Amino acid sequence: MLHDELKDLLEKYLGNRLTPEESRRLQVLMQEEHSGPALEEMIAGILAENRYTAAPDTGLQQQFDKVMATAALRQALVRKDDHEETDTTARQMTPEAGNLRHLSRKNIRAFYRTMAAAAVLAFILAGIYTWRYYYVQPKTLVSKKHTHIKPGSHKAELILADGSTIVLDEAGAGTVGQQGNTKIIKLDSGRLAYRTASGNNTAAPEYNTIRTPKGGQYQVVLPDGSQVWMNAASSLKFPVVFTGKSRTVILTGEAYFEIAQQAEKPFIVQTSGIEVKVLGTHFNVMAYADEDRVRTTLLEGAVTVTQGVATTMMKPGQQASIAEKEDRFLITRPEMEEVMAWKEGQFRFRKAEIPVIMRQIARWYDVDIEYKGDVSGIRMYGSMTRKENITQLLELMEQTGRVHFTINGNRITVMPVAIN
Repeated sequence: MLHDELKDLLEKYLGNRLTPEESRRLQVLMQEEHSGPALEEMIAGILAENRYTAAPDTGLQQQFDKVMATAALRQALVRKDDHEETDTTARQMTPEAGNLRHLSRKNIRAFYRTMAAAAVLAFILAGIYTWRYYYVQPKTLVSKKHTHIKPGSHKAELILADGSTIVLDEAGAGTVGQQGNTKIIKLDSGRLAYRTASGNNTAAPEYNTIRTPKGGQYQVVLPDGSQVWMNAASSLKFPVVFTGKSRTVILTGEAYFEIAQQAEKPFIVQTSGIEVKVLGTHFNVMAYADEDRVRTTLLEGAVTVTQGVATTMMKPGQQASIAEKEDRFLITRPEMEEVMAWKEGQFRFRKAEIPVIMRQIARWYDVDIEYKGDVSGIRMYGSMTRKENITQLLELMEQTGRVHFTINGNRITVMPVAIN
């Protein structure tokens, strides 16, 4: 009976016909009654039916294209058994959904049978915000009282060269400042941009700093056209005009960069004793003071990372991390969706320890965290939008039956739940 109920709910999900009550029931069945392989087999069976493969609906096919390409990229990037093969696969499977539309109908059907089950399963899990303990089944949810702690938003302040400060989330669109020949403009989209008048810039460079608080994030277009997305509790110092033989910025916290190519003038990010040198590429740097390692993750292009005598050239899909006193970088292949979740407005964790999760929560919701009891060794995976109230996020984590939270003002206390 459970098999039939789950199959019916999955079919409704694929047809976008689930009610809120049915969504919650689907979540319970997926968490408590079935493992991943069993679900994938069931989804594969549903998709193999003619109504999903012989003449797929255009909208449904486009949705699956995106999900499957993302899943294929994730699978390629986390493979560790053959690095050379992984690099090739990652390049071939970059999620450009349009490439899938050039497949023949026969190949599309085959592709559905081999890839769609795992991809749709991952999409469903993300869509209904599941949180699960990595080793045990969920237990009864502990009820929570209402809290007024709100999620973060787009806010930051800009510190000009003379020390004056502009609160960007309060400023209207248009010119918000002037530094020499450079105008500072808040675009209609909310981003900050720099526009320099033509002519020689012989004066000493002036520096600005954009700083996001806890519970804030922001996007800035640098004077060279490079784009930077800043996570909460971060700062970026940069010249209002890039002069000389390099483009150097100083980062604390976390930011994602898309660098404008200038072959004659490399772009350099300095943070926590580490230097990331690029020509034109997409990468993420996490360098919070309360994290044990600085992590540079490369999505596209090539970068060189250096700390003291340690240096390494990175390839797309790699993450280079290093602690303060180490003399070599640790190179891994992380799940890119997890690394970039913050930029996409998501929390996403894969076997993450509780302190790792709580540090991200503290930055985004601007709360203090304390622990009562040992939560080491408790790992979770799951995803949820960063727009939700903190109560909902904590309740979903409590569904694992492994942790309990209390909220007192702006302080969250984390406690382990004993296993009977």
